[in-house]
Amino acid sequence: MLAVWRFFFPILLTVVVYESQRFFASALQGTIHVGEPYAFDWTYFSIPTAKGWLIPSEWWQLHTHPLLDFWCGLAYLGFFPVFIAVAAYYRFVLSRTGTRHCHARTILYRSPQLPWAFFWVNLLGYATYYLYPAAPPWYVAAYGFGPADPLVRANLAGCVRFDALIGLPVFAKMYAQSAQAFGAIPSLHVAYPLIAAYWAFRFGSLRVFNVGFYLLMCLAAVYFNHHYVLDVLLGSLYALVVVFTLDLTWNWKLKREGVLVPGPDLEYSRA
Repeated sequence: MLAVWRFFFPILLTVVVYESQRFFASALQGTIHVGEPYAFDWTYFSIPTAKGWLIPSEWWQLHTHPLLDFWCGLAYLGFFPVFIAVAAYYRFVLSRTGTRHCHARTILYRSPQLPWAFFWVNLLGYATYYLYPAAPPWYVAAYGFGPADPLVRANLAGCVRFDALIGLPVFAKMYAQSAQAFGAIPSLHVAYPLIAAYWAFRFGSLRVFNVGFYLLMCLAAVYFNHHYVLDVLLGSLYALVVVFTLDLTWNWKLKREGVLVPGPDLEYSRA
């Protein structure tokens, strides 16, 4: 029971921080940036079309398909539960069996890093939302480049096609409860699966699944007009900074506790 509590504590802490934003978001939010993220994508990733040069999220709105709506929708819905399921699998299953590439003890000591990485990448993301609030591409499509309206609520954008496809207001209910409409930078949707992919390679398990899920999430974020390519790149960067920093601090923590000594599998065993 203690192990379960320790696993879920960083996740519950993240939920508390997220929900608390409803009470102070408007007070802390700075000037909302509308044009700069769009200009970045247009400068580096724009696509020539008969209608002129379009950024990737605009281009995808002209090339939608029900199959893409369905699979991207599933990925976008699963960004949180899939990460938790993968992290729990590493912590409570592989920590007992190990893999061909990683000793069970190593997974036991390292797997708690995933929920803490989840906490820290969210904290950095939320801080960025206030230091550099950015309008998503759907906002530009709906309201243009004029001064941003801070009272605008989160929009389904392309996710409305998924709701229409399955005949249920899944995303409609989700975004009706969103605490942040101007949190395009960074994309935390892509940060979570990249964290999982990093540990998939460290542990030698679920590599193909996690990398595939990460790539699908990158596509979905842009395809649904929720994020610029810039947001995807920065979300990925945030994830990598967090996992590498946490790895270093975790080494220090476990060495200080006397847990880590050089092991035969080139990782660590219990002293």
